[in-house]
Amino acid sequence: MSSVTQVSSYAKYLGLVRNLTNGQNKVDTLSEQLTTGKKSTDLNAYGAETQKLLALRAELTQRESYVQNINTASPRVKATDTVLNSLEKLATDWQSSNLMPFQPGPATVTSAFNANPDALKLTVNGDKSTFTQNARYTVTSTPSKDGVNGSFDVTVTDGLGGKTTRTINLKTVPPSDGGGYNFKIDGGPGGGAVLNLSFDQLTAASSSTFNVSWPQANDMRDRVEGALRDIQQLLNEQFGDRYLFAGSRYGTEPVGDLLAQPQSTRVTLNGSMVNADDYFEVSIDGKPFGYQVQPGDPKTVTFVASTLNSLIQSANPKLPIIASAANGVISLISEDPSQKFDVKARVQNSMNIDNSMTAPTTIQAATLPAPAGTGLNQIDSFALTGDGVDIGDTYEINVTVGDPEDPFNRKYYSEHPDEPEDLPPYQQYTVRYTVTEKDYNNGVTDVSKVADMLRGEFAKTSPVPPVIIDAPGNGSTIQLASNSTMDPNHPSRVQQFTTSVRAVNGQIDNTISVATLPSQADALTDLPYVDPPDLPFYDSEYMSNRQNSKAWDKAAVTIDDGQTLTYGVTSDDRAFQKLIAAFRMAHVAASNPGKYEEYITKSRELMAQAKDEVRSVHSKVASDLATLEEKKTAHTTASATVVERIAGIEGIDETEVAARLRTSMNALEAAYTVAGQRQKLSLLNYIA
Repeated sequence: MSSVTQVSSYAKYLGLVRNLTNGQNKVDTLSEQLTTGKKSTDLNAYGAETQKLLALRAELTQRESYVQNINTASPRVKATDTVLNSLEKLATDWQSSNLMPFQPGPATVTSAFNANPDALKLTVNGDKSTFTQNARYTVTSTPSKDGVNGSFDVTVTDGLGGKTTRTINLKTVPPSDGGGYNFKIDGGPGGGAVLNLSFDQLTAASSSTFNVSWPQANDMRDRVEGALRDIQQLLNEQFGDRYLFAGSRYGTEPVGDLLAQPQSTRVTLNGSMVNADDYFEVSIDGKPFGYQVQPGDPKTVTFVASTLNSLIQSANPKLPIIASAANGVISLISEDPSQKFDVKARVQNSMNIDNSMTAPTTIQAATLPAPAGTGLNQIDSFALTGDGVDIGDTYEINVTVGDPEDPFNRKYYSEHPDEPEDLPPYQQYTVRYTVTEKDYNNGVTDVSKVADMLRGEFAKTSPVPPVIIDAPGNGSTIQLASNSTMDPNHPSRVQQFTTSVRAVNGQIDNTISVATLPSQADALTDLPYVDPPDLPFYDSEYMSNRQNSKAWDKAAVTIDDGQTLTYGVTSDDRAFQKLIAAFRMAHVAASNPGKYEEYITKSRELMAQAKDEVRSVHSKVASDLATLEEKKTAHTTASATVVERIAGIEGIDETEVAARLRTSMNALEAAYTVAGQRQKLSLLNYIA
């Protein structure tokens, strides 16, 4: 009987355990539902709606993925949109006449600096001149190689590779050009300029300089350079870890120098003639190339420039520069457009000899002829002094007969009414001699030889003055004698003539100028636009890799089932190529005022086209941004619907579940209490 009782007690115990376990499971299930908000995390609990639930969950995941893709792409597209706003505004603003004038404005010409006004003094007739370029003009005079003595070869250089020479003799009156002498520059970007120069003095070798600038055009050039820097910065805009306009070269800054072109520098040896022992030096990036003119060398700047050019070409290691020389100008062009080089130049001129002439003195006064007097002629004497002479030195003798303040002797006749009116009118006879290179090479190297050359020039005077000069070979002292004694009819006129002399030292102080040429434009037609996979000149990889398809790649994002959006713009886009070409053309116009109107017209045309093309690109970007926003909104709305439908399957009524949970917990607690009171059975009791 006891066995049956024990079995019955154990069965009650097991039943109690099952009841408590079921109650606990129910409490756990309701707690989980209340915590998760779902009926169950086990799909098996949904029965027939399981497949529907799986499909809804998959759709929600897909839409969330699309939204995430859009959230990644949208900020980049917005940043691109902002950049395009700036570029479009830039193109629009620059079509105004304030930023891009139709004319280059007036040129400003500085007064000429005359190194030795006694030798060379000139003025620039700006109204009669036609200038083409910002330039520093150097005018040098040297004794003519082919003209008569007193003629000078006047050379004008602009420091940019342009040069011209013409022979002038101020005794030719009037000048053949009328109102000055025209000099047309040939060569270099300043070629075509016509300088109208008036010479107040041209008696010896010397030089003058003056500058021409275009303030309005120069201001515009500075503004254009600033705009190109802005464009470069905008196209190198970085967003996060990538450059917006670099294509698929995410970590490569896409745009280099928008003004890049081979540097072209001109080294101009101003003038046409050099002296022995003159030292010329050109330094390129600190490396000097120098040459000192030797006594037997040709005394021309062409020879010196050619010699310096040979030294530059034979440099070891070889310089990455293309060098050439012509007409006294050395041209230096970089082989790599991205490479810049520094050029300096200097000249150490040989010593000039300062010569002079002593003041003339009358060493013998004229006297009345016999029998009233001794019948002596007037004799004046002066001397040329100096240890030697230079090419270009000029010596001058002025013999004056009569009174410059009484040219027709009327005052004299009124004061001496008893004397006959037969005096010669006032007349001045001027004789000049300039030491030429030819004469110097033939031995005219000292003042005695110069004195003989002056004697020879005096003998050629026409009309013949009433004065004779002493014979050649009498050394550096020259004597002039009247060809008659005092006139008995005019006993008060003791002075037969007056003499004045002067020496104008030639100063062939050679100079050398360095100028980097202004930017040059592409052809006005057939602008060099490039298409994939070629790279435009301004691409940062252009020199190392002329082609790169990655530069043209655009980003793509999947925004819906079967719908992929290609977005973004690359720095090589044709719209940007045209915009950059328009600004470069404006830069060329401002840098070349002589061709300003031609280039500015083309720049304006390109700017208008570029604005339209940038606007078109911008419209595509704006459309892409709108599409992304539209798709994001659609996915967000659809996701909300899917979430609602999932909730309809998985969701619970929190109030109901909470009430059931409280009821179940109360029941479980009561069951534990009752079990504790009614059941004392243990394993030990069962064994007993």
